[in-house]
Amino acid sequence: MEPSKRRDLFAGALFLVLGVLTIVILIPSGVDSPGNVEISALSPEFWPRVIALAVVFVALCLVAESYFLKIPAADPDEDAEADAIYQLDTLPGTLRTVILIFALFLFYFALTTLGVVASSIVLMLSMMLFFGERKWYFIVPISVLLPIFLYLFFLHVAGVPMPLGMFENIG
Repeated sequence: MEPSKRRDLFAGALFLVLGVLTIVILIPSGVDSPGNVEISALSPEFWPRVIALAVVFVALCLVAESYFLKIPAADPDEDAEADAIYQLDTLPGTLRTVILIFALFLFYFALTTLGVVASSIVLMLSMMLFFGERKWYFIVPISVLLPIFLYLFFLHVAGVPMPLGMFENIG
């Protein structure tokens, strides 16, 4: 097995274990959830469980991909520079995942200060740029309007207030 496939297999297995441990141990022991919540989406453990299940699903996909996906044999006539660029572009996959996790932790800590809307705008803008999107006419409207519309939906339709942090007194 090639080193890159072995690394992906290891990363997938690691995230699979972390996701399962989160579902089985961390959420039940760390999230206080009242037993009388009628709508499961309003339960404090709902979104952590959804995110942990998504991590498990993505980890399973990564494990399956690294195990079953065949890497084509290298063409000896292929330009060495193009091959080096390809290796550079595909190499930091694990590093990008670590940076994304770090950004999500920063987002979590910024929620109390900046609030949900401002933190989401900053996170979406930075992650779109980080993952290669360069069309500003696409980045700015989605990064700004999506968090605002979601905030308005949760506030007015779902009736769930969301923290605005330091912007709580504006408006």
